[in-house]
Amino acid sequence: MSIFKRRAIVLIVLAAVCVALVGFLIVILLHTSSTNNQTKTNPTKKSDNEIIKAVSYNQTVLNDKPVAFWPMGNTKVVEKDITSNGHNGTYKGNRPFLTNMPNNDSASEFSAPNQYLTIPSSPVFSVTTTHRLTWEAWIKPSTLKFSYASSSGYVEWMGKCQNYAPSCEWTARMYDSTNAQGRCDRLSAYIFNPSAGQGSGAFWQPKCGEIQSNQWIYVVGEYDTDSTPRDCDPAYPGSINIWVDGIEWNQYYHGATGCMSEYSVRPQANNSPLNIGSASLDTWFQGAIGKVAIYNYALSQNQINTHYKSMTGTMPSGYCNDTCSLSY
Repeated sequence: MSIFKRRAIVLIVLAAVCVALVGFLIVILLHTSSTNNQTKTNPTKKSDNEIIKAVSYNQTVLNDKPVAFWPMGNTKVVEKDITSNGHNGTYKGNRPFLTNMPNNDSASEFSAPNQYLTIPSSPVFSVTTTHRLTWEAWIKPSTLKFSYASSSGYVEWMGKCQNYAPSCEWTARMYDSTNAQGRCDRLSAYIFNPSAGQGSGAFWQPKCGEIQSNQWIYVVGEYDTDSTPRDCDPAYPGSINIWVDGIEWNQYYHGATGCMSEYSVRPQANNSPLNIGSASLDTWFQGAIGKVAIYNYALSQNQINTHYKSMTGTMPSGYCNDTCSLSY
């Protein structure tokens, strides 16, 4: 074989090897591109925390269909009910300043008497309309010794009992850190006969010193006239419950407390407006209030947990027996 033929054969073999190598490289590049595309189009599943944080607190609440919801985070005189049910409120006195909540949304900060939000009466704010009513709100007391408290050392920071008799229905209450009744920082949900007077209630009694001023607190109150605990007199059917930061009080430790029968209450729907910042315009809350919602059914523990986690990014933690404690 001539030297020219040998060289030609060598060149042909080399060319074939080069073609094979190029083809191999192309296959590798195509596979890498496909893998990258799969990674982009099929991302790792998000954690529950990431999913919850992606949904705003307002939307989390609206998903549970409240009959009214006031974020209380604008600077206008009119506070809109963002459920579209039209239960808009009006601020009285000087418009409160705004402050930040744990999720950086805004809330209203009340600092003086005669500052409050008032909403016209509606049957959906009354327990008897559906036999169940839940209210929830975030509050941040700026002091634990309220300047405009009752003689018993409490303020009613929300309620439907503006003129007492004959149109009282229910209130949300917080006690001073020191008071004659020994109810340090107690948070309560009360319900009344139309004539007012003594009301039946449920209370969340923290260990003294556990609640701090300028600390956000999530409070849920619930009234039910269809369910009567075993310690209650069925002649006055119904119960009251309360949660703080997602931890439910324990009615088992409190006998007749938590019963409508405690003070022979038969709730009735009346025409009192719903007030926030005060209930009867004789005690005044000092601090911030935001994200107030009313439901015509009983929120579940799971819903309460979800609302708390949507605001804070953490699950409720703590316990409640005779007294209650939280893990902050």
